[in-house]
Amino acid sequence: MQSQLINEKFSIYQFKIIDFLKALHQFTIDGGNPDFQIIISDLRSNISEPFLFVVVGEVKSGKSSFINALLKEDVCKVDAAPCTDVVQKLEYSEIKSENQLSEFYKRIGVPAEILKSIAIVDTPGTNTIIKHHQEITQKFVPNSDLVLFVFPAKNPHTQSAWDLLDYVNEEWKKKVVFILQQADLARPDELFTNIEKVKEYAIQRGITSPIVFTTSAILELEGKENSGFAEIREFINNTITGSKHLKLKLDSILSTADQVIDKSNTSLNQLKTTLEKDLAFAIKIKLRLETGEKHSTYEIKSLVERLVANYDKISYEVKEEFEEGLSVFSLFKRTFGAIFNKESSIQNWIKELQKRFESKLHNSFEDIADYGAKHFLSGIRQLLQTLIDELDMKEQQKIKKDELYVKIGEERSEVIHDVKLKVTDLLANDSFNTFLNSNPSNIAPTAMGGGLIAIVGAIILSTTQVAFLDITGGILTGAGLLIAGGVLIFKKSKIVKQFKEGLDSGKSKFESELTSKLNSKLKLIYEDINRSFIPFYEYTESEEKRLTPLFQKIKDIKEDFLKLKNEINNNF
Repeated sequence: MQSQLINEKFSIYQFKIIDFLKALHQFTIDGGNPDFQIIISDLRSNISEPFLFVVVGEVKSGKSSFINALLKEDVCKVDAAPCTDVVQKLEYSEIKSENQLSEFYKRIGVPAEILKSIAIVDTPGTNTIIKHHQEITQKFVPNSDLVLFVFPAKNPHTQSAWDLLDYVNEEWKKKVVFILQQADLARPDELFTNIEKVKEYAIQRGITSPIVFTTSAILELEGKENSGFAEIREFINNTITGSKHLKLKLDSILSTADQVIDKSNTSLNQLKTTLEKDLAFAIKIKLRLETGEKHSTYEIKSLVERLVANYDKISYEVKEEFEEGLSVFSLFKRTFGAIFNKESSIQNWIKELQKRFESKLHNSFEDIADYGAKHFLSGIRQLLQTLIDELDMKEQQKIKKDELYVKIGEERSEVIHDVKLKVTDLLANDSFNTFLNSNPSNIAPTAMGGGLIAIVGAIILSTTQVAFLDITGGILTGAGLLIAGGVLIFKKSKIVKQFKEGLDSGKSKFESELTSKLNSKLKLIYEDINRSFIPFYEYTESEEKRLTPLFQKIKDIKEDFLKLKNEINNNF
């Protein structure tokens, strides 16, 4: 009657746990971690299956011999070389059967009486050289109800087995029993020492009352009473007698679910911290670009001021020579000289005047433009290199593979890497396509092969030349026509005044046009840089939207879990 009541309660909580695991499974799907999805999916199946013993240990520790002796069936291969090359789940069956479910997993049916109450999983050795087996063993552990750690009785000190115990105990809080197998090979004093050592190692790892058995498969197969298997079978019977295993199974499943929830919550908090840093970094990028653009604007302003000062100097020289050239003596000399030599005409004087000052303009402005271009770009280069260095640091902040949201971590790494490549490309001399799209006719041919600095210099130079020559050329041409028309005597002072006023008013046009052109180029540069960071901005925004509801979901799941756990503990 008591057993029937326990079975009925188990059925009730079995369904409740299955419903809860459905919600937890969906949460792991939202998180994008395939390992947790598999664990929760297996838990949902495992709750309806027999009590699950998972046998682990190093290669040649005697695991297969131990299982054969326990079942009194030759079901696990025993060989001098490592022979357990797959995970094998042993279940009760009236006839022997074998079903290969995947490359690394098969189910074996065995007509052994003990398997009516339990199922046993035989795993590859923890130090096996066979591909993927340690990972497979670790993935099977979370679904175990009890883990049997098998050590060679003569050497229970092997590191890989104890590393796996850390995983079993610390990561998944599984109940553990220790087996010192091949006890017939150890001296009594040696066996006693090693039993105490195993207890010591276990206590160091937080197992307060370690259970240790010594067994000999050979003695068991020979029918000897001191094989140690009678004690093992008694322990198993006591564990599963009176439906005790049902409560242990519920506890085991709840323990694994609890670990998944805690790991999920920890991962979410880590992602939240990372996201907060990423959002702060996005703001930092925007501020850096804003500051950088202001600095570049200041460089342009300083450059324009130097060019305008040079314009004043050149225009002063033009004014002086022009006014001097309009003296009565100079005009008479040119007019009289033109009778014998056409090269001495006023028109030619005007042309020569313009040509000389074109040369002065070109030489002086070229030096200023080259110097200004270098300063203009130095700040941008420094800014880009700083951003690349910071992106390098961001790229190194990777999310661990065992965390829940590994997919999100991979997306983040890809976005940061892509942005870094784009910014690195921008740092190359010939990569500012916005500059290269400038009108080729305004760029000196020698500049086209000289990299970005030469191109910026050519743009500054072409802008100053066009602006200056538009003004001086027009004024000088107009003056030449007036002089050639013979009205100089009557309008000399007016011509000189208009000429000077034209150059003075032209300065404003020159300054405005140069500032406008350079600032438009500057804007295109920073738009190009900012455009490179758009994927990162979009990523942080989308992650913020994605993570926010997940925190509420994990909170609800944790509350539901605690209610279910308390209900089971109070009523089962």
